[in-house]
Amino acid sequence: MIKWTYKPAGNCPVESEGYFLNEYFYFRARYDRITIDFAPSKQDWWEDKNTIQYTLRYKKDANYGWYPKWKCILLIYWGCLIHLWNKI
Repeated sequence: MIKWTYKPAGNCPVESEGYFLNEYFYFRARYDRITIDFAPSKQDWWEDKNTIQYTLRYKKDANYGWYPKWKCILLIYWGCLIHLWNKI
């Protein structure tokens, strides 16, 4: 279902990217926001064409950049389900 380019890694930000149903995704957790972007390809995402962004978590003064990797993986799956649901 998910083809990982790389799983969540790093701290502040925690980042990950891959493909879900042949669409590129980019996950980022930093400061007070966790987002996941979807685009038809990595090039489209880079050029900000046809990109859809979902905010998975937002809390003022949170420190999501240090979120555990396993929680980030769960949030990525959650973001993919949201994206799939919105496509139906």
